[in-house]
Amino acid sequence: MGKTALIVDDSRSARVVLKKVLEAHALNVDTAESAEDALDYLTDHRPDVIFMDHLMPGMDGFEAVSAIKRNPDTATIPIMMYTSQEGEVYVGQARALGAVGVLPKKIAPVEVSKVLKSLRVIGAEQAEPASIEVPPMTESSGEFAALETLDHDLRILIQDLFSQQRAVLRRDLLDSYETIASRVVDEIRPPAEDTTEDMPPSAERESPGFMRVAVIVLAMLTMIFAWLYWQRVQSWQEMQAQNTALQKALEDQRIADAEDSLQVMQQIGDYQQSIESMYAAAIGSLEWGANKASRYRFGELPLGDERLKIVEQLTEQLQAIDFTGVIKIETHVANFCLSVAGSDGYELATDLPAIDCDSLGVAPGEAYELGLEQSVAFANFIRLADARSDGHIRYEIISLGNSDPILAYPAMAEGMTAGAWNRIAAANNRVEISIIPDDF
Repeated sequence: MGKTALIVDDSRSARVVLKKVLEAHALNVDTAESAEDALDYLTDHRPDVIFMDHLMPGMDGFEAVSAIKRNPDTATIPIMMYTSQEGEVYVGQARALGAVGVLPKKIAPVEVSKVLKSLRVIGAEQAEPASIEVPPMTESSGEFAALETLDHDLRILIQDLFSQQRAVLRRDLLDSYETIASRVVDEIRPPAEDTTEDMPPSAERESPGFMRVAVIVLAMLTMIFAWLYWQRVQSWQEMQAQNTALQKALEDQRIADAEDSLQVMQQIGDYQQSIESMYAAAIGSLEWGANKASRYRFGELPLGDERLKIVEQLTEQLQAIDFTGVIKIETHVANFCLSVAGSDGYELATDLPAIDCDSLGVAPGEAYELGLEQSVAFANFIRLADARSDGHIRYEIISLGNSDPILAYPAMAEGMTAGAWNRIAAANNRVEISIIPDDF
């Protein structure tokens, strides 16, 4: 009885392709759609080699390898990771868990022969594994000042002028009081009189002229004090009027300053809105340019080196305008009309009715996995995003699989050809890029 190989992969097309290659080497091939099914299979069977996929629903390939190597009954079975994942880090992780190596899904049949020989499954000497050349990675190398209070210095200046004016008025009023008091004293001081030896003092006091002088002086004093009081009231009223005028001038100035401030604020708001509109227009233009070449061909990596060039150029342009936010990358997988191409898997069907296609697209789980396939250079670029832009530009990769076609597929009819179907599918095989600023 020949030797047996076990293929563990949730992708039906991947199982079919690898099974045909292994059967060409006279191997008995069993398959399992999940890691759980593979562990159940190993309770009763001992294959000579296991080809294990990585990304599967439920338990993934790494967890399955770990479980197999922990079981003494299955620990000696060689396991080859059969996956689209690449890179030295991934290979190191697989070997650390117990896998003998990593076999890419797009590998040629001759390379499978070398792997089988190296594991002594089909005999002969060990073949030298093909080296993977990793392409070099190329690293891509405000705000208005707050509006200061416009009326603060002007208000202080007007208050200083008001205080100085009051001091001048107060000093002028005091000077006028002193002048008036000096004049009154000079007017009421009696003139020097010659003493008459012949008239005794008692006779002077008793004369009628003395009484008249006293009444006149008292009347004059009364008039003087009344005049002084009137002058004081007048001065006070004038000072009050000046104070009122100054206060009104200050209030008018405050209103004018406030109107000027509002006008300046409005102008700044209009300018800022204009800048934001220009910024949004620039973001929209860059997003449109990044999506001009959104489609990718059948069999091509959705996130390969060609997509990396677009993302690198977009990143440099966003850094030039001090962008901070997220670049969201959504991948879509089309349901192509396919025909079996021998051991090479599937190819695009052309000259046959669409109803005769061997496969119309893939399962949702497989489409989701295909949408996440990346080249090594693209994966390394995303991994170094934080270090490259200090966290200002972040990347979000989402696979929508075949759940959101941009063009609806036609109903299957007798006149529908595979070529017409695949022209619609080509529009659905796309990568869409969105630019999302943090402040929007």
